[in-house]
Amino acid sequence: MIKNLILIFMLLFFSSCAVNQNRLEQIKKEPIDEELLSHVRYILYLMQINDLKNLNEIYINKNYGYFEVNLNEFENKPQIIKKYTIEEIDTYIESFDIQNIEVSFNCSPYNDAFYGWNKDGIFIFEPKTNYLDTFLNDKTKEEKEFTQKVKNISYEVIATNNTIFYITKIDKKYYITLIDNLKTNCSNALIQAF
Repeated sequence: MIKNLILIFMLLFFSSCAVNQNRLEQIKKEPIDEELLSHVRYILYLMQINDLKNLNEIYINKNYGYFEVNLNEFENKPQIIKKYTIEEIDTYIESFDIQNIEVSFNCSPYNDAFYGWNKDGIFIFEPKTNYLDTFLNDKTKEEKEFTQKVKNISYEVIATNNTIFYITKIDKKYYITLIDNLKTNCSNALIQAF
């Protein structure tokens, strides 16, 4: 009898130590490799030939779409809009040579000599601007997960004479997840200058 009680106690003890160890999948950022760069080049090619049909079908997530960031001129702050199709795009792409260098844009309201990008070309790097920090309120779990992925595992791609977008690998596929129309909008700098 005592042996049976000890055996039951031992079984309970060891089974209680075997807690379910399911963990949330770690969000891992993919490295900048040739696969990523080939997708960026193809996106730029689709932009250059103005193939919005394929750009939307291949690179816009059907369930979550993408974020478009603009300046809300009435409130003078970023405005984030959720969209599901790119309706127009600038087609001027001068190069497909992508550099892993961070670049910056200078509005320079007082001297046009300093206005513009500090370098020309196509660039990819980790984004420094967290437009989406305020976007997480009152969203579903899936929307929050998507937004966290855009914030944490995206790369910013800048075609200095064209567009700025974020590319993110979600479920083993690359998507355009954010289009930044704010970074080069100098209305805010002009307002602050006066």
